[in-house]
Amino acid sequence: MNDLIMTLTGAEAGTTTATVFLLTMLSSLFLAVGNVFLARRNDLGWWFYLLGVFAGPLFVALYPGQNDYWLLLGAVPQLIAGAVGLWAFSRSSLRGRYTRRVKNAECSVAALILFVVLVLVVTLLQFGEAITAPRVLFATLSNPGMITPWINALCTALLTVSVAYLGFGARWAWGTLALAGAGLAALTTLQPIISGSGEPLFALLFGYVLIFITAIYGLIAWGTPVPAAEEDAAEEAEVEASADVLDRAAAERAVAAQDAEDAEDSAAAQAEAPSGDEAAEADAATSGTETPAEAKRD
Repeated sequence: MNDLIMTLTGAEAGTTTATVFLLTMLSSLFLAVGNVFLARRNDLGWWFYLLGVFAGPLFVALYPGQNDYWLLLGAVPQLIAGAVGLWAFSRSSLRGRYTRRVKNAECSVAALILFVVLVLVVTLLQFGEAITAPRVLFATLSNPGMITPWINALCTALLTVSVAYLGFGARWAWGTLALAGAGLAALTTLQPIISGSGEPLFALLFGYVLIFITAIYGLIAWGTPVPAAEEDAAEEAEVEASADVLDRAAAERAVAAQDAEDAEDSAAAQAEAPSGDEAAEADAATSGTETPAEAKRD
């Protein structure tokens, strides 16, 4: 088990580093599963996303080995994104038990501008306490060694804001979500090469690849128009009519089978019943009198 954790996280089992990486992988898995449900416009996708936020960013920020409450600045926006998406989804009518009739929203310039602004804000919040010294923070942009944290923060912010936009039916947000997953996966793969360390952290790489794949699936799935309420009603009426026809046919077959069984029982009873002469002979044998056949012979 320790070897497996070493392969996944690059750290010994039980250490804070290994725990944080495993929680991040679990968070990515929850998000990937949530993407599959959201691709079907299913409310359960938001709950999986929120579970991922609790299992990953929030828990990592509050983990006893971390005790860095400034990390909540990066975790809370992800929680808000899931809550906003769930609220926006709930405004659409249900189509089934958990599926929503969410129509694809048009891409507008205002929506794109707001998207970019939100991504920039959430990117800065990922740095936690460092935002209290903005001059020092922005000075790190010229430091080649700080490019990786900036890209990681940007991809995380892109993922967070994309999820929020999905709640409003923005199909193009699946593309930005896939871009975020691909960016995080590429960063995880290239980080060992940049730093000169060993293998990439497979725990993170696996989760980010799943996010990318499921986001592409969502982009394709949302390309299918949502049926109108009238079409759903007509389809349900057709299904109910078909069910009624099948029920009537089954009832008729049951009645026919019962009639056939009754006819067979009646025929069998008649075949087993004795004829008139046989009945008389049986009575005579019982009473000791002559049967009609014997009387004729006499």
